[in-house]
Amino acid sequence: MDKNALRESFKKDWEKHYKVASLLERGYSRQQCNKCSRFFWSVQARELCSDPSCIGYRFIGKKMAAKPLGYVETWKKIEEYFKKTGHASVEPYPTVARWRDDLYFTIASINDFQPYVVSGELEPQANPVIVPQPCIRFSDISNVGVTGRHYTNFVMVGQLAFNNKKTGDFYWKDEAIMHDLGYLKHLGIDEKHLVFLEDVWVGGGNYGPCIEYFADGLELGNCVFMQYEVLPDGKGRELSTKVIDMGAGLERLAWITHGSPISYDLVFGPAVEKMQKKSGIKVDDKLFLHYAKLSGSLNTDEVEDMGKEKSSIASKLGLSVDEMDATFSPLHALYACADHLKTILFTSTDGMLPSNSGGGYNLRMILRRTFGFDEEYSMGIDYSQVLEAHANHLKELFPKLKEGVGTAGAIVEEEGKKYLAGKEKGKGKVASLLSRGKPISIEDLKKLYESDGIPVELVAEIAKEKGVKVGIPENFYSLMKKEDEAGPAHEHKVDVEGHEKTKTLFYDGVEEFDAKVLAVKGKYVILDSTAFYPEGGGQIFDIGTLNGHKVRNVQKEKGVILHEVEKADSFKSGLKVHGVVDSERRKQISRHHTSIHLINACTREVLGGHIWQGGSYKDEKKAQIDLTHYKKITDSELEEIEKRANNYVLSDLPIKTEVLGRMEAEGRYGFRLYQGGAVPGKELRVVSIGSIDHQACGGTHNYNRSTKELGYIKIVKREGVQDGLERLVIKCGPAAVEYVQERERLLRDAASSLLVPETQLKDTTMRFFNEWKERGKEIGKLQAILALQISENAIEHAKKDGKKLVEILNAPYTQKLAEEICAKLSAKGFSAAVSNAEGFIVAVAPEGSQTTAVELLKKHGGKGGGSAMFARGKVEKK
Repeated sequence: MDKNALRESFKKDWEKHYKVASLLERGYSRQQCNKCSRFFWSVQARELCSDPSCIGYRFIGKKMAAKPLGYVETWKKIEEYFKKTGHASVEPYPTVARWRDDLYFTIASINDFQPYVVSGELEPQANPVIVPQPCIRFSDISNVGVTGRHYTNFVMVGQLAFNNKKTGDFYWKDEAIMHDLGYLKHLGIDEKHLVFLEDVWVGGGNYGPCIEYFADGLELGNCVFMQYEVLPDGKGRELSTKVIDMGAGLERLAWITHGSPISYDLVFGPAVEKMQKKSGIKVDDKLFLHYAKLSGSLNTDEVEDMGKEKSSIASKLGLSVDEMDATFSPLHALYACADHLKTILFTSTDGMLPSNSGGGYNLRMILRRTFGFDEEYSMGIDYSQVLEAHANHLKELFPKLKEGVGTAGAIVEEEGKKYLAGKEKGKGKVASLLSRGKPISIEDLKKLYESDGIPVELVAEIAKEKGVKVGIPENFYSLMKKEDEAGPAHEHKVDVEGHEKTKTLFYDGVEEFDAKVLAVKGKYVILDSTAFYPEGGGQIFDIGTLNGHKVRNVQKEKGVILHEVEKADSFKSGLKVHGVVDSERRKQISRHHTSIHLINACTREVLGGHIWQGGSYKDEKKAQIDLTHYKKITDSELEEIEKRANNYVLSDLPIKTEVLGRMEAEGRYGFRLYQGGAVPGKELRVVSIGSIDHQACGGTHNYNRSTKELGYIKIVKREGVQDGLERLVIKCGPAAVEYVQERERLLRDAASSLLVPETQLKDTTMRFFNEWKERGKEIGKLQAILALQISENAIEHAKKDGKKLVEILNAPYTQKLAEEICAKLSAKGFSAAVSNAEGFIVAVAPEGSQTTAVELLKKHGGKGGGSAMFARGKVEKK
């Protein structure tokens, strides 16, 4: 739906969409801005609206409220007003949106209630509500630290009400705006400063009018009237649940009560104080006040010509653009670093770590920006100290952050090491681009950023060291279409439209059943009910038989279960069938699934609360789980995890399943429920292992039984999947016993081969290894002597023939000896080609030779590569 067209449509019918009684009753009148032509409402006659692009930051330096309020204090005042007026104050959701399959991060307070409350499928926990929701967004990275109002991490004050058939329109436009005026007054803000600007909102298949409100150039909030849904034909209709979705920035609301030049000092508090004290970065107060009033227009998303805008501001300050950048850029960088570290603290606490993919990619990028700024401006940031300061500053509002400081500090330390290694790699990449003799393009910058993880600031720094200036677009991060807030896409395999969801029998322990065929779709058979578990949640599908024919694969599409059956064309709609599941295989898969839950819980106990499941797989032979962790899990940690898991097995903990309403489940067990990712539906099937682990899970387990049935759990392998993700491979029960027995057989056989007891195997193998290394050294010395003799003999023969070329072909030499001979010949100024009986060939050609090493290689049928002076390859045998 085109937003501009919608804006024009709503403007024509403005009385229906924007005429609000609570504004008219207070003397607000509708006016039009002489600059941007948009319509707004104000109690005073104005020529311009209050958007910063039209008037700048007029609130700076003014007394905007009865008294200045602290950051957390501002929330307390807002909460106080709304609770007094019948709103329930609810706990915020995590910044990592694990209950959603379309988002990596929570980007707005409405996300807490999507999709089920907004669609009307679930009732909210209260109605209306107020929530201080921390949000993560990466679309404004270039603006962070510059405009005074942009952040990658901010708190959205959410005021939400849900109107449906049950409630009627009990809380709509008049009530919403009345309460917005009410809480602003409670903060001590005079109405003469306020402007309510007409606009539209579109998102998530819904749309509606909205009214943004400003105070002397600062947008404080946006009250969305989520009223319509977009139909497949592009037309709209009224929603069955109409939603008031007001979101206001807590940072801006606190800032407006101060009228200070910038919001960052107030919001980051002691964190910025410590950074400024250590770095010495400061700007003259009078100059900064003048600049701050103008800097609100430096929004890369809204300014078409940033160079022109900067030039205009610099002129008003009496500076050149370079002088302005040199004066303010260090401070911009300091504020950006404070912001980025706060974001890392939130996301680390909520279990999202920097990585090379998905949402973790953006976290890595903002950390690398931080390290780059730290180096460029010699800030000397004490990262642990800044993280601790953030947590202490916010402890009344978000006490859980204190728990995440240690993990966040360890993550930053590890990422710092990777950054330094990446910087060395980056130098080579950038040098290669510069060697082309043409400027580094935006496409080059994008490739370096996306493929190599090199931030544009680092590219500019490396190029500067080589005397080259790289032009970086001010809106570079906005241009990037990397997956930041969006989650993974999903695809469908078979068209199952018109079919009812299949009745499932596998949760009841059914392994043999009768059913009716509803349809045949190619190789798939659809039944009215089934005991076959379809692949999902990382668990492999069941196999067995239908009427004696093998069931090879089972999948699920939109609730319809598809059975891939041998000779599917022999099945017809209406046919009665008898199904038998391979029960022993199912039991072992179920053991592995429960064991993965247990290993997940134990890993969290050993390594910390940042551990989350990043993926899993379970079949009858083994199971594996990918876990978020910032460094390699050590052998001693693996031993402790395994030990704890088996102690829980012996403790005979009950394993139970229960079906709960989504809100009830989240309230009882928290968001750790979503270890396996987002789970659709208004009800959740929760699998609990005693009191140590509770997960929303659709897989099969040893339901209503105990951990003793798992037998024994063995971690058989650890591997790094990618940065920030560790994989553990396990076996349990009979599979674990088989694995241990096989390992013991190998040990016995090895000990037998060496004619020593198993207890002496380690010492014996170390002795053999050390002897082998010593012999290798001796062989190396002999090869060097031999290479010298062979090369001297070859040179003597070449001189007699008056040649500067030596060719020794099909010789009984090792590859290393052939290379050493060539090296010695090249050092004496001779070209050479040496090959052995296995087909290895090496060629050399000193500088100034008549032929190249590559040409020599080809001359003797060698296929390989190299340079003009050295080449090696293989001669194919005929």
